[in-house]
Amino acid sequence: MGRKWSWAGQYGIAILVAVLLGLSLSKVPLFNQTTLVGNKLTAAQVVEFLGYGGALLLFWLLGRRMGLQLQRDGKELSFLRHVIIPLTTLIVVPASYRVLLPIAGPFLDKTGRMVYNWLFVGGMVSAGLWLIFAGVLRSAALIESFDLLGPKGFVALFLVLCATALINFYVPQKLAVLDFYFLPMLVGGYYLGRRKFMPATLCCVLTVPLYVFFTAESFRAPGSLLDAFLRITLWGGVLVVAGAVAGWLQERLNEEITAVQTVNRALKQQEEDIKQSTTSLKAYTNDLELKLKQQSEELRESQLSVESLKAKMDETLSPAMDPSVVKLMMEGRLRNDKRNVSILFSDLVGFTTYSEEHPPEAVIQDLNRFLGDMEPILLAYRGHIDKYMGDGIMCEFGAPLDVESYRLLAVLAGLKLQEKRGALGYPWQMRVGIASGSTITGLIGSKRQNYTAIGDVVNVAARLEKSCPAGRILIDRFTYDGVQHFVEARKVRDQPNRDVTDIERERRLESLHEQLAASPDKAQTYYEIGRIHLELDEVPEAFSYFERALHLEPGHVDVKVAYAEAGMRLKEAGKISVKGKRTRIEAYEVIALKDPLKNREKIPESVSEKYRHAVDAIPVSEDVILPVEGLDGSVGHSRVVALISFAVASTLGLPDADKQELLLASYMADIGKQIIPHHLLNRKGGLTANEFEIVRRHPIEGTRLMRDLGYGDEGMVRIVRHSHENYDSSGYPDGLAGENIPLGSRILAVADAYDALTSWRAYRDPWERHAALNEIRRGVTKGLYDPKVVEALRNLMGSARP
Repeated sequence: MGRKWSWAGQYGIAILVAVLLGLSLSKVPLFNQTTLVGNKLTAAQVVEFLGYGGALLLFWLLGRRMGLQLQRDGKELSFLRHVIIPLTTLIVVPASYRVLLPIAGPFLDKTGRMVYNWLFVGGMVSAGLWLIFAGVLRSAALIESFDLLGPKGFVALFLVLCATALINFYVPQKLAVLDFYFLPMLVGGYYLGRRKFMPATLCCVLTVPLYVFFTAESFRAPGSLLDAFLRITLWGGVLVVAGAVAGWLQERLNEEITAVQTVNRALKQQEEDIKQSTTSLKAYTNDLELKLKQQSEELRESQLSVESLKAKMDETLSPAMDPSVVKLMMEGRLRNDKRNVSILFSDLVGFTTYSEEHPPEAVIQDLNRFLGDMEPILLAYRGHIDKYMGDGIMCEFGAPLDVESYRLLAVLAGLKLQEKRGALGYPWQMRVGIASGSTITGLIGSKRQNYTAIGDVVNVAARLEKSCPAGRILIDRFTYDGVQHFVEARKVRDQPNRDVTDIERERRLESLHEQLAASPDKAQTYYEIGRIHLELDEVPEAFSYFERALHLEPGHVDVKVAYAEAGMRLKEAGKISVKGKRTRIEAYEVIALKDPLKNREKIPESVSEKYRHAVDAIPVSEDVILPVEGLDGSVGHSRVVALISFAVASTLGLPDADKQELLLASYMADIGKQIIPHHLLNRKGGLTANEFEIVRRHPIEGTRLMRDLGYGDEGMVRIVRHSHENYDSSGYPDGLAGENIPLGSRILAVADAYDALTSWRAYRDPWERHAALNEIRRGVTKGLYDPKVVEALRNLMGSARP
């Protein structure tokens, strides 16, 4: 223990020597008589200051070492040692001074009195330092601050001590310059930090009271010495706080600077990393671009090879197979199937004679030219050209693509074939036979395959074509049922379904049917036709004609007998199957398309007659829109919508230029429907969200097709684009509302709705005119239509009942 604390004794002796040396040397006359700085400072005072300052510095070093030694030893100053003993000493020393002074005072001279005072001053100073340093050193943070003081801290401490000594020796009125200490303390605290500069601040605060005690006259102020000490104490506290705050601010600033520097270093590192990554990425990108370029070249070469191969396949397969079939085969979607289709047969009348009279090369050239003119028509109406049979054509509608309106498309194609042949002035007549019904469709053949249809319907179509007069079109009953709302046709005599052997009776039947067409109410004609059918063993046909004859003349005896005989034979035929039994094909001759503007159930005669001249003058070929209408099952819709739109526009007083623009836009408004998949057109049920999204695109597609066809007037294009907008903005494609929708589009929307309601569709019957108008009026309350446009339509259509 003695060894551990030997250094404490050494410090104690050094402190005592410093004090005694300062006191003794200050009493030497040489020092008292020697002055400095204009006789204001004596050498004795300097020596005394050095003694006091050295003692104070030794006290500080002693306390620091004691604290560090105790910390290394893992010990702490007890409460008794660091509070009770020094506090008791501070109390006992002044008390002892007052008690012992009366006893020893008479025996002490001036020097003894001074020594007596110094002993008690040293005891009070030692106790005070002990109390302060014991409490300070108990704090690990301040112990650390002593350790961290470093060279700058010692320099600061030395400068503080020097400044304190100079000020207290040189400045007479020291209280007036106490605030000067704040400036170096703030600057030192800011630059050194709270921990490093705190010891210097404490030394300054502890040094000044010593000067107050020893040179009280220099701190002269109103009040007692105790008041001066209180003021110095308050000043010291504020100084410590100021230094601590400055140090704290500096530390915070350093923390922020350190954080910013850390962030900057991190950013710099990230920048370096990014730069390296960018360099690597650039190298990788260049390498990737090179690889992509190589792959693109390879892909382009492969694509060119595939396209070349595809072109060769198309070139090879197209002459033998329809492109749509080739596409389905390549996509793996071609199936053998049983479905309802329409079969079209066409043949040239007189071509055999023509071929015998002309060189072979001329015959082939003329025939190819003729077929080249016919092919686009069949393809435009979704026909599949099955085969060419010399000058004949076999074509299916409804296969391989399943189209709901296959019967209508077949008849429209037949009409356009006849029209085209007549317009081009070929030297031959053509006959067309069309039959519809169930067939088996698929690829036929082993190595060389052909997509075709098999079934009785094929034979019926061929039979109708052979029986058809030149330049005419014959269709069977099932086909007629699918097109009767759109075409004008007349019933002709029933055709045999196999080769005719009794030519005489067939000619007789043809003559009787001509008489029947002229006089349809003659019972005798029906009776004679029935007798011929009975002789040809065509019992059902005979029974049907006898029945109609009996209905006209119930008392005709021969008719009654023949009716009974046919009934018995018909009943007998129902019990057994007769092989090779003859039946007849109910045939109709297609005359022309019906004029939709003559439909008085839909359009009053006054409206039709007043405005149809504008529709007849539309400068757009019917062939542009008719294939779309045939696919949609709405033949004549464009003409009706164009007429109604023009009439409504006239009622609203639009200028002639706007009316002509609307007329053409209304006629071509549905051209974009050709992008809609065929299975979505005329759908009886609702559409899914995805299916409806496809339908919503057809106005935009319509504008594109119009531009492709050369109808790029922006006014027309805008009318078509916005023809499905609703007045309340719920329409498509752009969701316009109210007056933002072009007036032509609002008129077109109302006209389109009216014709759609009043027209026959495959999934419903037409609405009565006034019911349709009332429905459109309800559409106004739902926000679908412009009220003034609907009112104009009601004024046009509601004036006369059908």
